[in-house]
Amino acid sequence: MEEQILIKKCQADDAVAFEELLGNYETMIYNLTYRFFGNHHDASDVGQEALLRVYRKIKDFNGKSSFKTWLYRVVSNLCLDEIRKRKKRKDSSLEEAKESGYEPLAGDVTPMENVLQKERFQLIQEILLLLTEEHRTILILKDIEGLDYNEISQVLNCNIGTVKSRLSRARESFRQKLATRPKYSVLIEGRVQHGM
Repeated sequence: MEEQILIKKCQADDAVAFEELLGNYETMIYNLTYRFFGNHHDASDVGQEALLRVYRKIKDFNGKSSFKTWLYRVVSNLCLDEIRKRKKRKDSSLEEAKESGYEPLAGDVTPMENVLQKERFQLIQEILLLLTEEHRTILILKDIEGLDYNEISQVLNCNIGTVKSRLSRARESFRQKLATRPKYSVLIEGRVQHGM
């Protein structure tokens, strides 16, 4: 309920309320932008732009979806807009896409587990960057961010059947691209085997 009060204050141009409201979502915004761009620099830049866009658009939030779902839509659309601009400028480089600032979440991991986690994270990120915008977006929203089908349908403005079929195609595309990587074998259970 406090979030609704903050939103109303933000819609009345209360900058302090905006900082408090978006402070709760900073990590989510960064993680989402990082998954789209694959490096800290772009994730930070686009994340800052996302905050500005949310500030400008917050008066458009009407409460038909949750604020979190609306925020996913705004940030995802911004990321897709930026990707399209870069394609037009032919400005993005493979080296930027491979940059990674990954830090493991678990505190009690062995050095070998840490290496395997980092390799798996980098592999997943590299493959995500090879996918089409549509496939990358739906995998990020469902399999990484954990949104349910209804939330994704609201973010992408399509019906649940479309979400399910896109997700199925995206997962198949991911598997196909993964199969071209002979160095790694990522098992369905999520374990990583480092090949020769």
